[in-house]
Amino acid sequence: LYFPDRANTPGLTHAMEGKATISLKPQANEYDSTKSESVNFGTGIDLAFSPIQHLGLIASYRWITDRRIEENQSYDLFSESKKTIGGVFNGKRWEIGAGYYDTIGTRGKVELYGGYGNGSLQRRGKELPEYDYDTRYHRFFLQPAAGFGLSKFFSFTGGIRFAFMKFYDFQSANPDLQYHIGKSKQDVTSTVFTFIEPFVNFEGGYKFLKGNIQVGASRQLIHTNIAGNLPVYISLGIVLHFDEAFFR
Repeated sequence: LYFPDRANTPGLTHAMEGKATISLKPQANEYDSTKSESVNFGTGIDLAFSPIQHLGLIASYRWITDRRIEENQSYDLFSESKKTIGGVFNGKRWEIGAGYYDTIGTRGKVELYGGYGNGSLQRRGKELPEYDYDTRYHRFFLQPAAGFGLSKFFSFTGGIRFAFMKFYDFQSANPDLQYHIGKSKQDVTSTVFTFIEPFVNFEGGYKFLKGNIQVGASRQLIHTNIAGNLPVYISLGIVLHFDEAFFR
């Protein structure tokens, strides 16, 4: 039900500054003899802009594309085993947020963003189609970060994102799935799932165009595990970085 993804951590430093990032996240799919590729990519778009000093606005869109986990044919919905169902997963999510940023000396910077997102996730199985589902979810996040850099050349940021997810509109042909998929014998739509997600973000280039690498991880804090089989991620992107000088 959950796959970690990159944080929109823009590292803004002054008014009228903005960033647009397009990124790819390798998805380490498990082997499937009917598929030629072992890795495909999830896609992300991040936008950030500061209309006035110290105020940052952010927006993001994410896609999960054919994320494949080997199906466990011995899976028992009513067992307390920690084994996953597996299957092929597709989804998308948008997020918006706002926050405060400031600089420390000539190189340092800090930021705190919070926001809301909404998304959908679909599971399809070849061996276990009885566990297919479609669901939607609300997502709230709070994201402090700090870093340093030279805006024309590079930027480094590290932080922790606290994410809170609430599922709704869970649909499946199996009426028991909603109450047992989390192994908690509790309706999955009645619980708020909490995650702590540290990340580091690096941008390097010259002036208006930079490359981006972000590495992060996810740890569920409470309730039974609903995460996928890989709690870490790496994301590679290109950043368009602009301010007043960009338009001169």
